[in-house]
Amino acid sequence: MKNGPVAISQAVEAVLRGLGSGKVPQADSLSKAWAKSAGGNSAKHTRPVDIKDGVLIVHVDSSGWLHQLTMEKIKILSQMKEEMGMDVIKDIKLRIGEI
Repeated sequence: MKNGPVAISQAVEAVLRGLGSGKVPQADSLSKAWAKSAGGNSAKHTRPVDIKDGVLIVHVDSSGWLHQLTMEKIKILSQMKEEMGMDVIKDIKLRIGEI
């Protein structure tokens, strides 16, 4: 195992490989799918950071945006499943964090 910082693209690829999806979307694909699903304005205040056991973890820059996105979570999740595939993203966890 590699010590030290790892690029998010490498981390996401490794996680997706572990899911056995066959295709390994690049981190750029994940970011684009998120921006399309969440909407341009929301995407400016968020950043997808990881996928763990099918759960997409997204950092949000404020409690106001966290609340807004929580209210839209079902719609965003549905769109993410369309973009990434039904088996890749099963849920979304939103948390306040660095974007």
